[in-house]
Formats: sequence, C-alpha cells, structure tokens
Amino acid sequence: MIGNEASLELIERLISRGREPHSVMICGERGSGKKTLSRELAARLLCERQDGKSCGVCRHCRLIADGAHPDLVTAAASETGNYKIDDIRAMVSEAYISPSEGRYRIFLIPDLDLSPQTLQQIQNVMLKVIEEPPDSAVIILTARTRELFLDTIISRTLQLTTEEVSAAEAMAELERRGCDPQNSEQAVRRCGGNIGRCLDYCSDEKMRETAELAADICRDIAASDEYRLLLDINRLSGKKHGFISLMEFAERLTSDAVRVRAGLESPYLYSQEVCRAMALRYSERRLTDIYDIFVECASRANANCLISTLSNYLAAQLSRV
Repeated sequence: MIGNEASLELIERLISRGREPHSVMICGERGSGKKTLSRELAARLLCERQDGKSCGVCRHCRLIADGAHPDLVTAAASETGNYKIDDIRAMVSEAYISPSEGRYRIFLIPDLDLSPQTLQQIQNVMLKVIEEPPDSAVIILTARTRELFLDTIISRTLQLTTEEVSAAEAMAELERRGCDPQNSEQAVRRCGGNIGRCLDYCSDEKMRETAELAADICRDIAASDEYRLLLDINRLSGKKHGFISLMEFAERLTSDAVRVRAGLESPYLYSQEVCRAMALRYSERRLTDIYDIFVECASRANANCLISTLSNYLAAQLSRV
C-alpha cells in the first residue's frame, strides 16, 4: 500500500462516516497495487470494527487475506484476459442475493483493460447495478485508465488511483523484502517506482531477459542498425503478455531518453548508455515518435492482434524512424 495512502485515507473517512461506496473504480499501471487496494477495500468494508480500518485478525479479515471469503467474488477471465458476457450477467444477478456472512457481497472485476473484445458489452451489462446498486452489494472495477469506461460508469463510481512511489522508496521496500541488491537496482531503473513490477522483476528471470531485449532493440534504433534490429525483434517469444511487457520496457527506456535529451538526467535511468545514445541520435520529437510506436503496438497487442504480425509491423515502423 506504499504510495496509496491518500486512497486509504479517503476510504477510511467514507466508511467511518457511514458513506460506504457501492461502486468503485481503481485505475493505475499494472503492478501499482490495484488488486491489493481492492482487497484492502473489501477488508475495510467487511471488518468487524466497522471504523474504516481493517484489524487483520477478525474472521472477515482473515478470510480475505486467505482468499477464501464467500462474500468477496472475483470474476474469472480467459487466458487472453477477456471476460465472457454470460459470466458477468451471472455476477450481476448474484449482486441481488444477500451476503453469506458479512454486511456486503463484494464483486471484483479486475484488469478490464485486458478485455477489449467485450469491454463495451460488460459495461452495458453492469450499468443498471452500478446506477442502482443493492444496499448489500459493492462493485469494484480495475483498469489501467478510466478513459476506457463509459461516462455513465465514470460518473457513478468512486474514483481511486494507484501511484508509483519514488525510486528511493522503491529501493527501501525491495531491501526490506530481502531482494538481491543488484536486481533491486536494475528493477528500479527499469520499472521505476512501480513496486509490484519491481518485485516481479527481481523474482522472474524471463522478465529480466525481456528488459534486456528492450535495451538491445533501443540500442539498434540508436545505431540505425536495421539488420540487428530485425534479428532482435525476431527473438520475441510470440506470447501476448511477453510482447506487451517488452513494449512497456521500451516505452520506459524511450521516455528516459527524452528526459536525457531535455537535460533532465536521473540516477535511475533505464540504461545510461542506451538512453544517451538515443538522445544523441534523435531529437525530442523523433524520440516521442518512437515512444508512440511502442505504445501503439502494446495497444494492438491488448486488442489481441496476432503477435507475429505485430512484430513485423513493429520492425517496419522502427526502420522508418
């Protein structure tokens, strides 16, 4: 919950005053704590203390911590991240059923940005229960950005945002958790103050390899080496989540290169060598164009475009820079 103190304070004030929210939208980057904040919100709503905090020891808090509370229902997505409309309809129907043990039945639908094929339909199905929620139901939606949602959904939900922390705070948290110091420093350079992604980086060798591949691709761009660029892009695994992760790393590296070009260097650059090489080779505008290419490819991957086709598209776009 580091970095999300403002959201926790708001939740505490609302619950302690008897103004519990019945529809909540939590937005933030992947790894920034959306699901953790969702579970904490559920614990505070169901905790026996009912003072806006979670005690961590009552039956409700313990069941939520164990992922076993019967009144906390999490929607299940397919392997591609898409939700089935029939599953959401069934969840909406359950919202009108009384809770099993607690004051509320809480329904969590996480990572809606990963469900582009059914996102519009899901919102239409959810609209009525969000507009007129039963007294005993709470709906929690999470996504990277609120821009994905209908205005009618946005206007009827409590808006919470998860934030990155400073590089120093991220390093301190990784050290507290006993992460390898070398991996921790690299994690903060490459994932910033997103503690969830930093922890994944420290524990996941494939993620570290993906981060290195992003640096190699940007090094090729800086050198205008089209042949090497094609070879490195062909190292992609062809998996959707791996491709999106690669684009996110490349976005962060290019963003750091823009800062270097603007004279705003930081001790936590993704890669001092690659960022400076890109900053020397391209103007801020051209670097922004490169950044936009990575963002576009990530967006297309989220929309379930074929990864092999996207890889070819990526190579073609970058070769024109």
